[in-house]
Amino acid sequence: MRFGDLIFDERFRYATDGRGQATPFTPAESAALALLIQHAGRILPRQRLLDATQRGEADALERSVDLLINRLRAKLGDSARAPRYIATSYGEGYSWIAAAAPELPEAVYLAIGPVAGPERLRGDPSIQAFLSALAEALRERLPSERGVSLHPGAQARSAAPFRVEIGLRQDDAGVHCAVALREAAGGQALRADRLVIGAGGTPDLSRAAAACAASIKSEIWRSLTRARGEHAGPTDEPFELRIHRAAVLLSRTPQSWLESAEELDKLRAEHPDDPQTALMWASHLYARLVLDLGSKPAELEPQIEAQVFQALPHIRDNPMLMLAAAKLLCFVSPDHLDLAQALADEAFAQGTAYASAFAVLGQLKLNRGRLDEAVADFDQGIELAEPGSEFQVFLLVLKCTTLLAMGDRAACDEANRRLYQTKPLTRMQLGLFLSDPDASLPDDLRLLLLSLDAALLRRMLSHYDYLFVRRVPQAAGRERMYRGIVAQMARYRAEDGLPPEVAASAPGLAAGFLPDPGERPV
Repeated sequence: MRFGDLIFDERFRYATDGRGQATPFTPAESAALALLIQHAGRILPRQRLLDATQRGEADALERSVDLLINRLRAKLGDSARAPRYIATSYGEGYSWIAAAAPELPEAVYLAIGPVAGPERLRGDPSIQAFLSALAEALRERLPSERGVSLHPGAQARSAAPFRVEIGLRQDDAGVHCAVALREAAGGQALRADRLVIGAGGTPDLSRAAAACAASIKSEIWRSLTRARGEHAGPTDEPFELRIHRAAVLLSRTPQSWLESAEELDKLRAEHPDDPQTALMWASHLYARLVLDLGSKPAELEPQIEAQVFQALPHIRDNPMLMLAAAKLLCFVSPDHLDLAQALADEAFAQGTAYASAFAVLGQLKLNRGRLDEAVADFDQGIELAEPGSEFQVFLLVLKCTTLLAMGDRAACDEANRRLYQTKPLTRMQLGLFLSDPDASLPDDLRLLLLSLDAALLRRMLSHYDYLFVRRVPQAAGRERMYRGIVAQMARYRAEDGLPPEVAASAPGLAAGFLPDPGERPV
């Protein structure tokens, strides 16, 4: 279903925007969306939404519905004051006000056609069955918004970025079928497979089509993630974000990183000594550290380090890979800063991927405590990055957290506003940490803080420390990065303890808090 620029899957598990970015929904959020849209235009009382989302929990409060709606609005980029999707009827409940967009012609992502060869072969029932099975297998593997068209008689007249060409010939063994995947923009053949359909057809047509479809999808993923080396453009996103984008584009579920893990396992089996594959796997492990609150740095960091050092001797002619190696080394250990700096400087001097280079150079300066210079690099990267892209959002997050460490509240607030406008969901993800310690939280963030399970809140604080705070060498800067969230916890959740790493980074702010529950005497 399409509303505005958002396309929802049939069970409201996630929505995809016009840039192909997927936003996942929790089971409760999915249930609320389904109910609201099913009764579009009608006001639903809080209790009705509560019954649909809390699954009979006796202690659930109607106020939790308000928090749920606030989270949905943040994910949808909606506003309570000027709603486009969910309207509030004070004292009554909520209603879905967005009209379903008219169905658009299917956006073809992969076009099958033309099929070349003798007319009698092109019309053969076995060949027709194989083509239909191939199209269906590709539709099953690609997200619903990545359309697949079948035009066996002629080349598809579409703007599909990829196309599959089929060639047929026959001998005594049967019909030889060549299946070639091409990138439409340059016409480059990315992959070619060959199979033989025996006389009278074969009972394994569906299996052959499924295998062929899996190979095609894998090759598209590889094409999207391939580093361009010296030909990288000035606005190109970093290596790890390109892997992320490919996973989002091709995954049928919100857990898009599972897509990358599956494809990388295949690549590593095929090319165990390939330096680019090693860095892709290291970048995938890095992503797990960033995205998964339960990831274990002590286990993953040595693996990242080993993969980078395996690749290092073979990447000096590829600036994008050098930048990826520099970024990973910078992230896992301060002991590698000099090596990472040398790699980044060399990549910047000989390459053209300016935006990616400024991102890495800024992080290196951040780790060395040169915060104002880091912000200047992030600014240059922000202006070069594609507007609204995940890369630009990543750079804005780095800028906001660095300004927080500098103690420049006015500049931080201005950067926060731009971040939240670029990707509204970041307000719910980072708003508590970027908040002004001298101001009370707005209602939606206050409800969010009050609703968080104590153990989850401690994990979030530890994760924030790992991703951002620990990278700042100055003790005063680390303490400033905690002032906002610690001040809000003191206002609303003073009974919760601070994790040990938070108390260590901000000892002056920990006074007045009880010890962390894990540290309290029994």
